Amino acid sequence: MIHPEAAIHPQALVDGVAIGARTVVWQFATVILGTRIGEDCSVGASAVLSGPRFGNRCKISSGVVMGPGFWVGDDVFVGPNVVLANDMWPEVSTEGYDDARLRGGKRFAVVIEDGVSIGANAVVLPGVRVGKGSVIAAGAVVDRNVPDGFLFRRNGYLSEVPQDRRQKRMRLVDQC
Repeated sequence: MIHPEAAIHPQALVDGVAIGARTVVWQFATVILGTRIGEDCSVGASAVLSGPRFGNRCKISSGVVMGPGFWVGDDVFVGPNVVLANDMWPEVSTEGYDDARLRGGKRFAVVIEDGVSIGANAVVLPGVRVGKGSVIAAGAVVDRNVPDGFLFRRNGYLSEVPQDRRQKRMRLVDQC
């Protein structure tokens, strides 16, 4: 069911989904096959969502790709071209892959807790849980769990999220 207060761009493909109030789906986005998106979210242009579940107030940037088997909490930022993977050994054959199990909504390949920010071009591999308030660096390949409030860097190093991260957001803009 699509809430009547949701806004779907006429050039988006949306079918067989649940979308909450005041959520916006932008042009060329594909949102299909049981995807559930909460209230006050934004789905960027050219995102492809086929079965993940999102809480409220999430921003799903352009070019994001997610199939079934992903739980994304509230207030999550998913940067441009982020990919969540649900199959550790993908191949052409579907032998050993249980799509129905992932689409059932009781088992998840990746869990993203509330308040997480995932930087551009990051990849999150199956079996990973990203804890509340964590940050994934742009370009990182996340191959293990990330504790609450930690930063997962491109080199796999974990550190606490800096207290002053919001003040540092634009520090490189004036250096170019």
